[in-house]
Amino acid sequence: MRLAYWMYEGTAHHGVGRIANSMRNVHAVFHAPQGDDYVNAIFAMLDRTPNFPAMTTSVVSGTDLARGTIRLPDTLRQVEERVHPDLIVVVASCSTILLQENLEIAAQHAGLQCDVMVYDANPYRMQEIVAAESLFTDLVKRYAQPQPRTERPTVNILGPASLGFHARHDLISLRRMLKTLGLEINVVAPWGASIADLRRLPAAWLTIAPYRELGLRAATYLEEQFGVPALLDAPIGVQPTLRWIERLRELLAQAGAEIPMPPLTAFSLDGMSAPSAVPWFARTADMDSFSGKPAFVFGDATHVVGITRFLRDELGMPIAGAGTYVKHQADWVREQLTGYVDDLLVTDEFQTVANRIAELRPELVCGTQMERHTARRYDLNCMVISPPTHIENHLLAYRPFLGFDGADVIADEVYTTCTLGMEKHLIDLFGDAGLDLPEKREGVAVAEPAPVAPPVESSKPLAESPVAVAVTSAPAPSQTSPAAVTSAPAPVDPVWAADAEAMLKKVPFFVRGRVRGNVEKYARQRGHAVITAEVLLAAKEELGA
Repeated sequence: MRLAYWMYEGTAHHGVGRIANSMRNVHAVFHAPQGDDYVNAIFAMLDRTPNFPAMTTSVVSGTDLARGTIRLPDTLRQVEERVHPDLIVVVASCSTILLQENLEIAAQHAGLQCDVMVYDANPYRMQEIVAAESLFTDLVKRYAQPQPRTERPTVNILGPASLGFHARHDLISLRRMLKTLGLEINVVAPWGASIADLRRLPAAWLTIAPYRELGLRAATYLEEQFGVPALLDAPIGVQPTLRWIERLRELLAQAGAEIPMPPLTAFSLDGMSAPSAVPWFARTADMDSFSGKPAFVFGDATHVVGITRFLRDELGMPIAGAGTYVKHQADWVREQLTGYVDDLLVTDEFQTVANRIAELRPELVCGTQMERHTARRYDLNCMVISPPTHIENHLLAYRPFLGFDGADVIADEVYTTCTLGMEKHLIDLFGDAGLDLPEKREGVAVAEPAPVAPPVESSKPLAESPVAVAVTSAPAPSQTSPAAVTSAPAPVDPVWAADAEAMLKKVPFFVRGRVRGNVEKYARQRGHAVITAEVLLAAKEELGA
């Protein structure tokens, strides 16, 4: 366990909560000191569901420790009486695990009618992803029962869960595609599944597990123990979705079910159009302008691989770099992105990722909410493609990332992220239509906006306008200016003054990096330790950049 300013994964405590809160009639009881019930607040705030989180904290106090008592049995009896669950999952927190109490014996003394499972989510050995995946796999192993296959071909969908990244929307997209293929769903788990549903998992003809972080091990177990084939690919993008559908039909054919391929228009929302607008939209002038703009991608394993391929293969954007914080999936990510990136960044320290972004200065950053913070710091465009997320990434509207519908959503996100950034810079460059208060910057006089009054004929000269100030403030050729310096002193690493940074922000974002580099080179050649607005204008006059 490591304390940090920010962490990409939640605690093991949090991972257990994701599984319990996803399933029906399953409740988590945390044996923890008061204050460790913070997890409840996270789920209540972000999950956008009408129910309270299925979690209770059995508080351990200093008084209890002094008396040698434990409240857990009483808490379990209260939960059973109030909630009537089929299963209670008992977990020790990072604090109480140091007490080395035997929670199995304490749970047995409660005398419950429902099942009780004491789960060893040791926070010193695991974090959110491993804890959630291990608990879900243990539940599948505990309850899945041998049984004949369903009469008609059916599939399981494993992986969508509480607080998953666009999980509810992805599930809708998968359901739509399966319905178009004429397939029925046997079980979706953990989202909305009960213990009875877990027992029925082996009855399916196929298991779909699109996420590497949750559902992968359970799907592999069902294949090894019950012979249920597993489809482990994530259909992110148009071509990957087409290959995913074909692979699904192949696996079902091997199981004895021939699934005819409907026309592609059947997969569209209206049943008449192409299933995705990405292939033609990527060739338009709007999207073609992105073909030379590099992107940096960071996040969990599933979305990093899918988004990286989508950006390069379907939108034509070069990949400046990519990485993941899911270290146990790093080898898989590296294999999948062979030919896309030369050096995969594997780290769970957001400062390391921030330094890489600062070094690369890509036109588009695709990452988590931490990368959004970093991108704002460096004035870069950023879209969130992976957990951890902010509340605005848990939307009510239909915004999947999987399937044909997901391809349109991702393309829209790329387009609006970059073009809205362009709009911001155009406003900076050409003015704000008089909506903001006038800026007062030392050494630069900005004209006061005209008062709101009956229109009168203006005689203000053009040179007094805000746009003209930046042009006319350049030193005249006859004056002494930085451009007149002819000596070549020793190279220095110049720093940017506030007025020069403000002026640089008025340069459109898609050439700002080149302008910054050219001006710094100009300053080094002439020995300017500080790049001021005057130096910037002189460089512009000489270099035309």
